Amino acid sequence: MPIMGATKSAGSAHTLFVSRRAVESGVLDGLIAHEMGHMLRTETRHASHDPEVFRALPRAVRIPRSATEAFDQAFNHIQDIYADDLAFLVFGEEGDRRVYDFFGSWVDGNASQIGRDRWENVGLAATAAFALGNLLRHGLLSSDDPLWERARAFDREAGIAAVPALADFYASLPQDPSAEAFIDRVRSLALLMTRAANA
Repeated sequence: MPIMGATKSAGSAHTLFVSRRAVESGVLDGLIAHEMGHMLRTETRHASHDPEVFRALPRAVRIPRSATEAFDQAFNHIQDIYADDLAFLVFGEEGDRRVYDFFGSWVDGNASQIGRDRWENVGLAATAAFALGNLLRHGLLSSDDPLWERARAFDREAGIAAVPALADFYASLPQDPSAEAFIDRVRSLALLMTRAANA
């Protein structure tokens, strides 16, 4: 499995998939808490995990065809933010650096790559911004943290300006939005990404 883990939900049943790498990673408890967060958000029909909202999104949010992969990934990070709001209750205890180190590795990993085109770079920036925004949302990132400069260095090298605005987007997602408010936030994400790609 190329990722740490995933959840498949069907009706009221959920199946958790865990990679061998996750078992050996030292953050298995965090992965399980994260995936349980997805399950709980699905069961409570949170707007970020509601199939009815998903059906409305293609009509409400327009993106260029070339942006599909980057946007889908950035949208998944919205869902991850809401799952992590629950997971951090378990995994983000005060004094536990694993959360910071885990998301810091996402920033470093994405900041060390340059994509083939602007949309791929915007997608990489969105992933780094998700990691920063998640830490910021939970009070684990200061304004002068070195992770910011590593992410901004990626922006400069890629010739885009995306990370700060996207990190703020993820950090400030409303806790329990209505379907309409959630769709509006997804529109905002599409607009931020399109501006970065076209600048």
